[in-house]
Amino acid sequence: MKAAVLYTVGCLRVVDIETPKPGPGEVLIEVKASTICPTDLRKYLGHTSITFPIILGHEFSGIVTELGEGVNNVAPQDRVTVFPIYSCGTCRYCREERYNLCNKLSGIGGAVELGKKLNGSFAEYIVVRAENIFKLPENVDFEEGALIEPLAAALRGIIQSNVKPGDISLVMGAGPMGLLQVMLLKKMGAAKVIVSDPLPHRRKWARKYGADVTVDPYTEDLGEIVNSETDGYGVDEVIVSVGGSIEAELISQALKFTSKSGTVVVFAGTWPLKYTTIDPNLIHYGERRIVGSFLYTRSIFERALRLVASRTLNLSDMITHRYPLERIEDAFRVVYSREGIKVAVLP
Repeated sequence: MKAAVLYTVGCLRVVDIETPKPGPGEVLIEVKASTICPTDLRKYLGHTSITFPIILGHEFSGIVTELGEGVNNVAPQDRVTVFPIYSCGTCRYCREERYNLCNKLSGIGGAVELGKKLNGSFAEYIVVRAENIFKLPENVDFEEGALIEPLAAALRGIIQSNVKPGDISLVMGAGPMGLLQVMLLKKMGAAKVIVSDPLPHRRKWARKYGADVTVDPYTEDLGEIVNSETDGYGVDEVIVSVGGSIEAELISQALKFTSKSGTVVVFAGTWPLKYTTIDPNLIHYGERRIVGSFLYTRSIFERALRLVASRTLNLSDMITHRYPLERIEDAFRVVYSREGIKVAVLP
Protein backbone atom coordinates (compact mmCIF):
# COMPACT_ATOMS: atom_id res chain seq x y z
CA MET A 1 0.00 0.00 0.00
CA LYS A 2 0.99 3.64 -0.27
CA ALA A 3 1.57 5.63 2.88
CA ALA A 4 2.93 9.07 3.78
CA VAL A 5 5.77 8.36 6.18
CA LEU A 6 7.32 11.12 8.28
CA TYR A 7 10.97 10.10 8.60
CA THR A 8 12.16 13.17 10.48
CA VAL A 9 11.14 16.79 10.92
CA GLY A 10 9.89 18.10 7.57
CA CYS A 11 10.77 14.88 5.71
CA LEU A 12 7.45 13.42 4.58
CA ARG A 13 7.53 10.92 1.72
CA VAL A 14 4.84 8.82 0.06
CA VAL A 15 6.25 5.31 -0.21
CA ASP A 16 5.11 1.75 -0.84
CA ILE A 17 5.00 -0.34 2.31
CA GLU A 18 3.45 -3.64 3.26
CA THR A 19 -0.29 -3.52 3.97
CA PRO A 20 -0.76 -4.31 7.68
CA LYS A 21 -2.68 -7.38 8.78
CA PRO A 22 -5.25 -7.20 11.58
CA GLY A 23 -4.46 -9.24 14.67
CA PRO A 24 -6.95 -10.61 17.20
CA GLY A 25 -9.52 -7.94 18.08
CA GLU A 26 -8.36 -5.71 15.24
CA VAL A 27 -9.79 -4.53 11.92
CA LEU A 28 -8.23 -3.44 8.64
CA ILE A 29 -9.80 -0.27 7.22
CA GLU A 30 -9.46 1.17 3.75
CA VAL A 31 -9.07 4.90 4.41
CA LYS A 32 -11.48 7.05 2.40
CA ALA A 33 -10.94 10.48 3.97
CA SER A 34 -8.42 11.83 6.48
CA THR A 35 -8.25 15.47 7.55
CA ILE A 36 -5.17 17.25 8.86
CA CYS A 37 -5.15 18.32 12.49
CA PRO A 38 -2.96 21.11 13.88
CA THR A 39 -1.34 18.34 15.93
CA ASP A 40 -0.17 16.73 12.67
CA LEU A 41 1.30 20.04 11.53
CA ARG A 42 3.17 20.51 14.81
CA LYS A 43 4.70 17.04 14.49
CA TYR A 44 5.63 17.72 10.86
CA LEU A 45 7.32 21.02 11.77
CA GLY A 46 9.06 19.61 14.84
CA HIS A 47 7.26 21.88 17.33
CA THR A 48 6.34 18.89 19.48
CA SER A 49 8.20 15.62 19.94
CA ILE A 50 7.39 12.35 18.21
CA THR A 51 9.01 8.98 17.55
CA PHE A 52 10.22 8.60 13.95
CA PRO A 53 9.44 7.16 11.48
CA ILE A 54 5.66 7.41 11.73
CA ILE A 55 2.52 7.71 9.64
CA LEU A 56 0.56 10.70 10.92
CA GLY A 57 -3.23 11.22 10.79
CA HIS A 58 -6.00 10.49 13.29
CA GLU A 59 -9.12 12.22 11.88
CA PHE A 60 -10.46 9.70 9.38
CA SER A 61 -13.14 7.39 8.07
CA GLY A 62 -13.23 4.44 5.73
CA ILE A 63 -14.50 0.97 4.90
CA VAL A 64 -13.85 -2.22 6.86
CA THR A 65 -12.05 -4.68 4.59
CA GLU A 66 -10.74 -7.44 6.88
CA LEU A 67 -11.47 -8.70 10.38
CA GLY A 68 -9.05 -10.10 12.89
CA GLU A 69 -9.84 -13.10 15.05
CA GLY A 70 -12.72 -12.62 17.47
CA VAL A 71 -14.17 -9.46 15.93
CA ASN A 72 -17.97 -9.49 15.78
CA ASN A 73 -19.07 -5.86 16.22
CA VAL A 74 -18.44 -4.90 12.58
CA ALA A 75 -18.50 -6.61 9.19
CA PRO A 76 -16.60 -6.21 5.92
CA GLN A 77 -17.88 -3.24 3.88
CA ASP A 78 -19.15 -1.39 6.95
CA ARG A 79 -18.60 2.35 6.68
CA VAL A 80 -16.88 3.57 9.85
CA THR A 81 -15.10 6.30 11.72
CA VAL A 82 -12.65 5.65 14.54
CA PHE A 83 -12.16 6.83 18.12
CA PRO A 84 -8.38 7.21 17.77
CA ILE A 85 -7.38 7.08 21.44
CA TYR A 86 -5.99 3.94 23.07
CA SER A 87 -6.10 3.93 26.86
CA CYS A 88 -4.89 1.24 29.28
CA GLY A 89 -8.40 0.47 30.56
CA THR A 90 -7.24 -0.29 34.11
CA CYS A 91 -5.98 2.92 35.71
CA ARG A 92 -8.09 5.18 37.91
CA TYR A 93 -8.97 7.50 35.05
CA CYS A 94 -10.02 4.68 32.74
CA ARG A 95 -12.16 3.11 35.47
CA GLU A 96 -13.92 6.46 35.78
CA GLU A 97 -14.36 6.55 31.97
CA ARG A 98 -12.06 9.57 31.72
CA TYR A 99 -10.01 7.83 29.06
CA ASN A 100 -8.50 11.09 27.80
CA LEU A 101 -6.57 11.43 31.07
CA CYS A 102 -5.02 7.93 31.05
CA ASN A 103 -1.35 8.04 32.02
CA LYS A 104 -0.53 5.47 29.33
CA LEU A 105 -2.55 7.13 26.58
CA SER A 106 -1.65 6.43 22.96
CA GLY A 107 -3.11 8.13 19.92
CA ILE A 108 -3.34 6.86 16.37
CA GLY A 109 -0.88 8.74 14.20
CA GLY A 110 1.14 9.97 17.16
CA ALA A 111 -1.65 12.25 18.38
CA VAL A 112 -0.53 11.26 21.90
CA GLU A 113 2.58 9.26 22.81
CA LEU A 114 2.42 8.43 26.50
CA GLY A 115 2.02 4.79 25.52
CA LYS A 116 3.14 2.99 22.40
CA LYS A 117 3.59 4.46 18.92
CA LEU A 118 0.64 3.90 16.57
CA ASN A 119 0.73 4.58 12.85
CA GLY A 120 -2.02 6.78 11.46
CA SER A 121 -4.40 7.36 8.61
CA PHE A 122 -2.33 9.12 5.95
CA ALA A 123 -2.21 5.83 4.11
CA GLU A 124 -4.41 3.63 1.96
CA TYR A 125 -5.05 1.21 4.84
CA ILE A 126 -4.85 1.23 8.61
CA VAL A 127 -5.30 -1.39 11.35
CA VAL A 128 -7.26 -0.32 14.43
CA ARG A 129 -8.81 -1.96 17.48
CA ALA A 130 -12.34 -3.13 16.71
CA GLU A 131 -13.63 -1.67 19.98
CA ASN A 132 -12.63 1.81 18.77
CA ILE A 133 -14.86 1.68 15.69
CA PHE A 134 -18.11 3.60 15.26
CA LYS A 135 -20.34 2.78 12.29
CA LEU A 136 -21.33 5.71 10.10
CA PRO A 137 -25.07 6.21 9.54
CA GLU A 138 -26.06 6.14 5.88
CA ASN A 139 -26.60 9.91 5.78
CA VAL A 140 -23.06 10.69 6.99
CA ASP A 141 -20.48 10.69 4.20
CA PHE A 142 -16.79 9.87 4.55
CA GLU A 143 -15.64 13.48 4.77
CA GLU A 144 -18.12 14.21 7.53
CA GLY A 145 -17.01 10.98 9.19
CA ALA A 146 -13.44 12.25 9.29
CA LEU A 147 -14.64 15.41 11.05
CA ILE A 148 -16.26 13.58 13.97
CA GLU A 149 -12.93 13.50 15.81
CA PRO A 150 -12.25 17.27 15.77
CA LEU A 151 -15.92 17.92 16.53
CA ALA A 152 -15.64 15.67 19.60
CA ALA A 153 -12.60 17.62 20.80
CA ALA A 154 -14.42 20.93 20.30
CA LEU A 155 -17.48 19.55 22.09
CA ARG A 156 -15.36 18.58 25.10
CA GLY A 157 -14.20 22.20 25.36
CA ILE A 158 -17.75 23.53 25.27
CA ILE A 159 -18.89 21.03 27.91
CA GLN A 160 -16.01 22.18 30.12
CA SER A 161 -17.21 25.78 29.76
CA ASN A 162 -20.61 25.02 31.34
CA VAL A 163 -22.32 27.27 28.78
CA LYS A 164 -25.99 27.96 29.53
CA PRO A 165 -28.83 29.32 27.39
CA GLY A 166 -28.63 33.11 27.30
CA ASP A 167 -24.87 33.29 27.96
CA ILE A 168 -22.49 35.64 26.18
CA SER A 169 -19.39 33.75 25.04
CA LEU A 170 -15.98 34.67 23.66
CA VAL A 171 -13.93 32.42 21.40
CA MET A 172 -10.31 33.47 20.99
CA GLY A 173 -9.14 32.05 17.68
CA ALA A 174 -11.22 31.20 14.61
CA GLY A 175 -9.25 28.28 13.29
CA PRO A 176 -11.06 25.00 12.57
CA MET A 177 -11.56 24.21 16.26
CA GLY A 178 -12.69 27.72 17.12
CA LEU A 179 -15.24 27.62 14.30
CA LEU A 180 -16.62 24.31 15.52
CA GLN A 181 -16.89 25.82 18.99
CA VAL A 182 -18.82 28.81 17.62
CA MET A 183 -21.36 26.44 16.09
CA LEU A 184 -21.64 24.41 19.29
CA LEU A 185 -22.04 27.47 21.52
CA LYS A 186 -24.92 28.73 19.39
CA LYS A 187 -26.57 25.30 19.34
CA MET A 188 -26.31 25.13 23.12
CA GLY A 189 -28.14 28.41 23.51
CA ALA A 190 -25.51 31.13 23.79
CA ALA A 191 -27.31 34.40 23.13
CA LYS A 192 -24.21 36.10 21.76
CA VAL A 193 -20.86 34.77 20.60
CA ILE A 194 -17.88 37.11 20.18
CA VAL A 195 -14.94 35.85 18.13
CA SER A 196 -11.44 37.30 18.13
CA ASP A 197 -9.05 36.51 15.27
CA PRO A 198 -6.55 38.67 13.32
CA LEU A 199 -7.27 37.06 9.92
CA PRO A 200 -10.12 38.67 7.92
CA HIS A 201 -11.16 35.46 6.15
CA ARG A 202 -11.39 33.62 9.45
CA ARG A 203 -13.56 36.35 10.93
CA LYS A 204 -15.77 36.02 7.85
CA TRP A 205 -16.10 32.26 8.39
CA ALA A 206 -16.87 32.86 12.06
CA ARG A 207 -19.80 35.08 11.10
CA LYS A 208 -20.97 32.43 8.66
CA TYR A 209 -20.97 29.80 11.41
CA GLY A 210 -22.91 31.94 13.86
CA ALA A 211 -20.66 34.55 15.47
CA ASP A 212 -22.56 37.70 16.39
CA VAL A 213 -19.52 39.94 16.81
CA THR A 214 -16.04 39.52 15.30
CA VAL A 215 -12.95 41.41 16.42
CA ASP A 216 -9.48 41.97 15.01
CA PRO A 217 -7.38 41.92 18.21
CA TYR A 218 -4.48 43.66 16.46
CA THR A 219 -6.44 46.75 15.41
CA GLU A 220 -9.37 46.81 17.86
CA ASP A 221 -9.57 46.86 21.65
CA LEU A 222 -11.06 43.49 22.52
CA GLY A 223 -11.53 44.44 26.17
CA GLU A 224 -13.54 47.54 25.28
CA ILE A 225 -15.71 45.56 22.87
CA VAL A 226 -16.36 42.85 25.48
CA ASN A 227 -17.38 45.52 28.00
CA SER A 228 -19.68 47.16 25.48
CA GLU A 229 -21.33 43.88 24.45
CA THR A 230 -21.86 42.72 28.05
CA ASP A 231 -22.84 46.02 29.75
CA GLY A 232 -19.55 45.89 31.61
CA TYR A 233 -20.09 42.48 33.21
CA GLY A 234 -17.75 40.46 31.02
CA VAL A 235 -18.48 37.26 29.13
CA ASP A 236 -19.76 34.12 30.81
CA GLU A 237 -17.15 31.87 29.21
CA VAL A 238 -13.99 32.27 27.17
CA ILE A 239 -12.65 29.47 24.99
CA VAL A 240 -8.94 30.03 24.36
CA SER A 241 -8.69 28.16 21.09
CA VAL A 242 -5.21 29.32 20.11
CA GLY A 243 -2.09 27.27 20.81
CA GLY A 244 1.60 28.08 20.69
CA SER A 245 3.59 30.59 22.68
CA ILE A 246 0.90 33.29 22.43
CA GLU A 247 -1.54 31.18 24.43
CA ALA A 248 0.02 32.11 27.77
CA GLU A 249 -0.70 35.80 27.13
CA LEU A 250 -4.23 35.05 25.93
CA ILE A 251 -5.08 33.11 29.10
CA SER A 252 -4.11 36.13 31.18
CA GLN A 253 -6.26 38.37 28.98
CA ALA A 254 -9.18 35.94 28.97
CA LEU A 255 -9.49 35.98 32.74
CA LYS A 256 -9.86 39.78 32.65
CA PHE A 257 -12.65 39.50 30.06
CA THR A 258 -14.64 36.99 32.11
CA SER A 259 -17.60 37.83 34.33
CA LYS A 260 -17.75 36.88 37.99
CA SER A 261 -18.36 33.10 38.26
CA GLY A 262 -17.35 32.84 34.59
CA THR A 263 -15.07 30.22 33.05
CA VAL A 264 -11.89 30.29 30.98
CA VAL A 265 -11.31 27.10 29.00
CA VAL A 266 -7.69 26.41 28.03
CA PHE A 267 -8.33 24.40 24.91
CA ALA A 268 -4.94 24.23 23.21
CA GLY A 269 -1.39 23.41 24.27
CA THR A 270 1.53 25.82 24.62
CA TRP A 271 4.75 25.17 22.74
CA PRO A 272 7.46 25.86 23.48
CA LEU A 273 6.46 25.99 27.13
CA LYS A 274 5.71 29.53 28.30
CA TYR A 275 4.24 30.53 31.66
CA THR A 276 1.31 32.86 32.11
CA THR A 277 0.72 35.56 34.72
CA ILE A 278 -2.72 35.94 36.25
CA ASP A 279 -4.29 38.08 38.96
CA PRO A 280 -5.38 35.61 41.68
CA ASN A 281 -7.82 38.16 43.07
CA LEU A 282 -9.90 37.81 39.90
CA ILE A 283 -10.31 34.14 40.83
CA HIS A 284 -10.78 34.58 44.56
CA TYR A 285 -13.10 37.58 44.72
CA GLY A 286 -14.90 36.89 41.46
CA GLU A 287 -15.10 33.10 41.72
CA ARG A 288 -13.82 32.78 38.17
CA ARG A 289 -12.60 29.37 36.99
CA ILE A 290 -9.80 28.28 34.69
CA VAL A 291 -10.26 24.74 33.34
CA GLY A 292 -8.48 22.60 30.79
CA SER A 293 -9.91 20.65 27.89
CA PHE A 294 -7.98 17.73 26.42
CA LEU A 295 -9.29 15.33 23.80
CA TYR A 296 -12.66 13.71 24.68
CA THR A 297 -14.25 10.54 26.04
CA ARG A 298 -15.99 7.77 24.13
CA SER A 299 -19.40 9.13 25.12
CA ILE A 300 -18.51 12.59 23.81
CA PHE A 301 -17.24 11.07 20.54
CA GLU A 302 -20.54 9.23 20.15
CA ARG A 303 -22.46 12.41 20.96
CA ALA A 304 -20.51 14.28 18.25
CA LEU A 305 -21.47 11.60 15.73
CA ARG A 306 -25.13 11.96 16.71
CA LEU A 307 -24.95 15.74 16.23
CA VAL A 308 -23.85 15.22 12.63
CA ALA A 309 -26.16 12.29 11.87
CA SER A 310 -29.20 14.21 13.16
CA ARG A 311 -28.18 17.27 11.11
CA THR A 312 -28.11 19.33 14.27
CA LEU A 313 -24.76 20.51 12.92
CA ASN A 314 -23.89 20.82 9.25
CA LEU A 315 -20.19 20.23 8.58
CA SER A 316 -20.54 19.71 4.84
CA ASP A 317 -18.62 22.83 3.81
CA MET A 318 -15.88 22.80 6.44
CA ILE A 319 -13.47 20.94 4.16
CA THR A 320 -12.18 23.66 1.85
CA HIS A 321 -9.24 21.82 0.25
CA ARG A 322 -8.81 18.22 -0.92
CA TYR A 323 -5.61 16.48 -2.03
CA PRO A 324 -4.67 12.96 -3.10
CA LEU A 325 -2.18 11.18 -0.88
CA GLU A 326 0.60 11.83 -3.39
CA ARG A 327 0.20 15.59 -2.77
CA ILE A 328 0.12 15.47 1.00
CA GLU A 329 2.95 18.00 1.31
CA ASP A 330 0.82 20.49 -0.64
CA ALA A 331 -1.97 19.78 1.82
CA PHE A 332 0.33 20.53 4.76
CA ARG A 333 1.40 23.78 3.12
CA VAL A 334 -2.23 24.91 2.94
CA VAL A 335 -2.73 24.09 6.62
CA TYR A 336 0.42 26.01 7.49
CA SER A 337 -0.71 29.03 5.45
CA ARG A 338 -4.08 29.06 7.26
CA GLU A 339 -5.82 29.64 3.91
CA GLY A 340 -8.55 27.07 4.45
CA ILE A 341 -10.63 25.58 7.23
CA LYS A 342 -10.11 21.82 7.10
CA VAL A 343 -7.85 20.14 4.55
CA ALA A 344 -8.57 16.55 3.54
CA VAL A 345 -6.23 13.88 2.22
CA LEU A 346 -8.06 11.36 0.06
CA PRO A 347 -5.94 8.21 -0.43
